[in-house]
Amino acid sequence: MRKKVKIDVNSNELQWLYSQDWEYFDYGNCKRHLQIIFPYKREMSNDERYPLILCIPGSAWHKQEMYNDIPQYATLAKRGYVVAVMEYRESDIAIFPAQIEDVCNALKFLPAIADNFHIDLSRIYLMGNSSGGHIAMMSALFNAHGLCEKMPKISGIIAESASTDILICAKEALPPWMQVRPSAVLLGVDAIEGNEELARKASCDMYIIENIELPPVLLIHSEYDPIVSVENSRMLYEKLHTTQHEVYYYELEGNDAHGGVIYYSDVVLDVIQEFCSERR
Repeated sequence: MRKKVKIDVNSNELQWLYSQDWEYFDYGNCKRHLQIIFPYKREMSNDERYPLILCIPGSAWHKQEMYNDIPQYATLAKRGYVVAVMEYRESDIAIFPAQIEDVCNALKFLPAIADNFHIDLSRIYLMGNSSGGHIAMMSALFNAHGLCEKMPKISGIIAESASTDILICAKEALPPWMQVRPSAVLLGVDAIEGNEELARKASCDMYIIENIELPPVLLIHSEYDPIVSVENSRMLYEKLHTTQHEVYYYELEGNDAHGGVIYYSDVVLDVIQEFCSERR
């Protein structure tokens, strides 16, 4: 059988490309890398620029899997965002707040590759899922209090299924595949019990006060998340709201996803795109 098929496609439609393993910092005992997924079309001018999402993957603060979700990150690239997926030092080799130092170093590296990937450095968003959401929020809070190296202007924080309160997380039952509570490993202790003050210092609540400058915050959490309780985002929203910070909270009604494909559905991507497009 022989056929001719006519396809009506815009040949200059926005697509995406992937550039792997850009080393952003060498700590001597370990190197950390970025995975870059960026918008591409056949006709691009040299001065064309796209906002950047520095994506901090969830991993219970342990070693991250950096490659499996590239197709999902690409959905953001096709909507006009450069996505830099950040590898950070896992809690097994560096306890908190080393991960915030990693965010600072990744942000410092971005100007070196801005022209390569058409990055608009005036529009940078931090986005994280689960433990990555915790790191994104804590980075913004540490920056606001002068507790880390000063960061460039951040246009917004997107925290999905974020474990932003270590004490709330410590009350939850461990999933059957976990033998040790990840937050205890993050803090370098055997248990959260008896180390509550240390846990508070690694949680968002105590840093959220009026009269500090924070980027706008977008929270997304499944109502029945079985890994990180939805109470993390509910409590964080209330604290940010009552201290007069700009915050938006979307709870995925009846849903039990902890990240994954649901968080890259058109509904969620539309929410993220609207949030980013209105905040520059």
